[in-house]
Amino acid sequence: MALAAFVATTACAQDQSVTNDHPPMHRHHGDALAQLNLTDNQKTEMKAINDDFKQQMTDLKKSEDKITVTEWKSKMATIRKDHHEKVDKVLTDEQKASLKKMHKEHGNRFHQDKGNRIERMKKELNLTDEQSAALQKSFDESMQKMKAIHDDKSTPDDKKKALYRVQKDQQEASMKSILTPDQWNKFQELKKNHRYGKPVQS
Repeated sequence: MALAAFVATTACAQDQSVTNDHPPMHRHHGDALAQLNLTDNQKTEMKAINDDFKQQMTDLKKSEDKITVTEWKSKMATIRKDHHEKVDKVLTDEQKASLKKMHKEHGNRFHQDKGNRIERMKKELNLTDEQSAALQKSFDESMQKMKAIHDDKSTPDDKKKALYRVQKDQQEASMKSILTPDQWNKFQELKKNHRYGKPVQS
């Protein structure tokens, strides 16, 4: 399923020209797609599949406040399964093998990038050692709380959704209290440009 999601984000870049203004993530997706050597017919089919996938994801996002977490996860799983099956029919065995390899390499770089998050923030936001240490502590505590919410089997899904949002707000408040106003504003700009991801919610 993760492979199909990788295809979706990869194929979304197929009709975009690469410029220095595009975030590195978009360049990676475009390069990955190029390495698959899709035929014109495959590109057309992939565009239709991914347009449909994006629309379903947009519709699902609009309904997230109206359904439970369990229902949301079930709908998400169904959408991804359907997408995976459609993509599977378009690609050749060789292309599937190449994509699987690229997905694994991309995953390794993603986890490594997460580990370097504080270092990148320290450099790009000009953080002091004290700020870096405080942010690392804040991130670690937030992740522990997120995990505790996720692992708590006695809490209903609707309640968990609310707790996740509260924790997200608390994490942002903690970050804002650690950073200077200028650093916070710059961090928001970096997020808009896809340099930093949103807090992870399990």
